[in-house]
Amino acid sequence: MPLKTRDFILAALEELDIGDFPARPFDCAFELLAAPASRKRLIMVGFNGSLADAIHTNAGAIHAGYDQPSFSNVAHGLEGGWGTKTLARRLTQLPAELGFDWRDTIYTNALLLCSADAAAIQKAARQSPAASLESLTRKSMDFFQRVTVPLAEPELIIAYSNGLGSPSAARILWEAFGNEAPLDHVDSSSYRATYGFTATINDRKVPVIGVRHMSRFVPNIEAIKLAWTRQKARLAS
Repeated sequence: MPLKTRDFILAALEELDIGDFPARPFDCAFELLAAPASRKRLIMVGFNGSLADAIHTNAGAIHAGYDQPSFSNVAHGLEGGWGTKTLARRLTQLPAELGFDWRDTIYTNALLLCSADAAAIQKAARQSPAASLESLTRKSMDFFQRVTVPLAEPELIIAYSNGLGSPSAARILWEAFGNEAPLDHVDSSSYRATYGFTATINDRKVPVIGVRHMSRFVPNIEAIKLAWTRQKARLAS
């Protein structure tokens, strides 16, 4: 299974021509990617990787994960590998608050290209072989649809970057898979803005909750639970 998983991911990266982009497509352990899909019920999606991830290419990170299948970049962050531990702590605490195990959670990004910060992604995309942010977004969402979701059986997707005035993880997912459905805002405050929608990905309907970026903002757990409950109710109706 690990070899089959590695080759499945690498083939998609090559077909989409993003294998050589500086980035890390997953921050969870490779052994989780190769595990049965039923184990992976939660997907956490950030915006894009920082330059700390630029030591790898997307394909190189998969090769490295195959060689060290127990290495988790999120666990590395908990040990101080990202400098401050704030984001890594929140990324592992939130799944538990929602009834999941962070070790069984797929961690990825909406855009599979590193940049100095979110504001620099436009320039980084233009200077990459993708040539534009629009092209990078299409390729990254194709990868999400063709690889990330099929590796799991997601009951929930958390997008922890949710601005609507500029590109964000939640906005990218909504525009790609939201079928133009209206967003359900459950907390409109500037600090804890939280909203939900249902994504249709490969005929699977999955609730998506957008929250502020957890490196700077504490997620509103009750708002997330409410947004998730509302989306599940809509799916059941």
